[in-house]
Amino acid sequence: MLPPVPAVRAYNPASVQAPGTLGLSEELRRFVEEAPYERRTIVEFVGRAAGSLLSGARVLDVGAGDAPYRELFEHVDYVTTDWSESPHEQAREADVIASAERLPVEDQSFDALLFTQVLEHVADPRAVLGEAHRVLRAGGRLFVTVPLVWELHELPYDYWRYTPASLETLAAGAGFTDVDVQARNDCFTTLAQLMLNARHVMGRAPDGLDSRRDEAAALLEELAARVAELAPLDVEGILPLGFSMTARRV
Repeated sequence: MLPPVPAVRAYNPASVQAPGTLGLSEELRRFVEEAPYERRTIVEFVGRAAGSLLSGARVLDVGAGDAPYRELFEHVDYVTTDWSESPHEQAREADVIASAERLPVEDQSFDALLFTQVLEHVADPRAVLGEAHRVLRAGGRLFVTVPLVWELHELPYDYWRYTPASLETLAAGAGFTDVDVQARNDCFTTLAQLMLNARHVMGRAPDGLDSRRDEAAALLEELAARVAELAPLDVEGILPLGFSMTARRV
């Protein structure tokens, strides 16, 4: 029988720092601000993960894409991997080009694995987490972020959205223990980020309505800022953009 799903701690918006206070490079700050309510929580999580690792540890960033968080891992042996179909231009420069289901690395050769917004793009997340378990050393740690609410993206490779129960089931099934799942944000910043996203995902068309689309985008941006200010009102944390998960290899 699988262990019970751990309680998900309600998100505390006051705990998230603006990128400018994190000591990030200008390049990483710009990347975060492209989707601020989403990526601020991710960079906070990845920063904590990096800070928990000892100098010289081996870290594998799976599905690293353009490796935007590389600078947070300067004190460790940071290795990137992505597959040949990645839409990210710099993914072609990854240290390892391979499917996440079949990594050409030795058993128990890494101290930590990082997956940021990757598991929604793999057809078989069970196989991917099983492979993660294989390449982690005993006591090695798994760091994951996934979406719950997001538009279709990187099609046709957009397969899943995740809940705490699904993450716990997948991690336990792959042999991980000490699984901790947390909501990454509150319901109001979820709405705010979706408003910002809608500016782009509504598209353009030769129907004479693009000027109205521009007006709608400006209105959504204004409303998003106002809605995000309501974040402290959410005490349940059950409508986040997504979740973070940490786990350990026995």
